[in-house]
Amino acid sequence: MKIAKRRCEFCHEWFSPDPRTVKFQRSCTKPDCRKKRSRASVRQWWKQNPGYNKGRSPKVRAWAKAYPNYWRKYRQEHPDYVKKERRRRRSAHKKAKNAAKQNAISQISLEKLESIRNLEPNSAAKQNTIHRRVDGILDYLFWKECVAKQNAIAITPVDERQYAYASRDLGRDKAIETG
Repeated sequence: MKIAKRRCEFCHEWFSPDPRTVKFQRSCTKPDCRKKRSRASVRQWWKQNPGYNKGRSPKVRAWAKAYPNYWRKYRQEHPDYVKKERRRRRSAHKKAKNAAKQNAISQISLEKLESIRNLEPNSAAKQNTIHRRVDGILDYLFWKECVAKQNAIAITPVDERQYAYASRDLGRDKAIETG
């Protein structure tokens, strides 16, 4: 019996499933696809078992009280673990620090754009048209600045309000072009 080829759920390339797992194999055997499949199955497991840690945490606390020096001894006996953990923590700290800097820089630029918008035009001919065009450009810059966020966590509530303010009137662009 010949086994039909399938498309990998992750890389979308055709593969021949293993005969032992043909009923439920959804991905090929490439290392990247295997990692993605593993992560997806772990996420699925946590969705199905949301209270797993709630019942487990009292047991873990009781064990930690019974063996108070376990981690200190473990770190002394496993210096490679200590180095690896130190690198991981430094990396996580740097990422968090950079994200905070990017958010602060973005906030400064949004505030600067808002201050430009609030400038009152001088009363001269065609100032109203020019002011509308400047508003359109500022709307675009607000939108661009807010969309450029790298992830949803980086958007603060203030940014979301400004994004809503910047995209409030989608018909304004056409009025600017004709004005």
